[in-house]
Amino acid sequence: MLRRMALQLGNDRFETFALDQRRTGYRNYAGRTGQPFRREREELRLFEDLNARMAELKEKGRNQEKWQQRLKNLKQELTGLQEERNRWQKKLAAEEEDVRKLSSMSVSNLLATLLGNKAEKLDREQQEVLEAKMRYDAAEAAVRDMERQIVEIERKLLELGSWKNEYERVFQAKERKILEEDGELRELAEREAVLTVQLKEVDEALQAGQSALHDLNAAEEDLRSAKNWGTYDMLGGGMLSTHIKHSRIDEAMDHVTAARQSLRVYQRELSDVGASIAMDLEIGGLLKFADYFFDDIFSDWMVQGRINNGLNQVRKQISAVSDVQRQLETAKRKLETERAEVHRKYVQVVEHYA
Repeated sequence: MLRRMALQLGNDRFETFALDQRRTGYRNYAGRTGQPFRREREELRLFEDLNARMAELKEKGRNQEKWQQRLKNLKQELTGLQEERNRWQKKLAAEEEDVRKLSSMSVSNLLATLLGNKAEKLDREQQEVLEAKMRYDAAEAAVRDMERQIVEIERKLLELGSWKNEYERVFQAKERKILEEDGELRELAEREAVLTVQLKEVDEALQAGQSALHDLNAAEEDLRSAKNWGTYDMLGGGMLSTHIKHSRIDEAMDHVTAARQSLRVYQRELSDVGASIAMDLEIGGLLKFADYFFDDIFSDWMVQGRINNGLNQVRKQISAVSDVQRQLETAKRKLETERAEVHRKYVQVVEHYA
């Protein structure tokens, strides 16, 4: 029957007939044309274009507000990091001067040599220099990373330009059309735009979490290797095993420094998510664990128990971040489901205009 009707009506008119029947059920087609349905499809495309542009502009507004606040916070953090770096720079210079003085041949140093404690004092001073150097390098790396983030956010804010005028123009064009048709459509469109922004926030947080996990997993691998070589060293492994253990600890420190920086970014992204979505995210302790790795760094880190404790700390942090990531994934799925349902209703409203 449908094949015969298609031959009688022609493809274009049959397509119009088919659309009509899907919307309202089979009814008398006599005298109908495809023009109203083509107009409906054009209106649907118009709304979709307006919605896409409005969502894009609304995201620009959200980003401007977010980045302005983030820029303010970053500049405050930068001041503190610069002060910390300067303190360790002065401390490093003072410790290096102590080593230089102790290495010179003065009467007091000659007496210390004769008494047999100069080597011990020099070794202690050199360890203090190494600790100060490690802390200074970590602080300097944090300052550079913060400065890079500030430059990047300032660039993004500059690129946003004046988005409000265009947003108002698009909004008014959409508003006029919606008010002509149906007030429900406006609510659905606005809800879809909000959900799109929220999904963007969650995706950014998930990406930051993946970066943090990458650094933490690298630190775990290095500490696990250091633990194994330390065990071998305790069993009489010799100078080679000691050297490899120290090398793995140095690499772990580099990755912990990187993890601390990536966790700062992660924490800020989670704050953005929490501002737009009601989620119970435990993020208060994300940055505290890294301080553990910079306490008594050279006086204690060669002890096997300290390596084991450090490994446990990193593993706990990996577990904590992974748990937050799972919560974000759950939130993302819910948002995607709701947005799909809102869009389905939106299309349905447009399709059923009389």
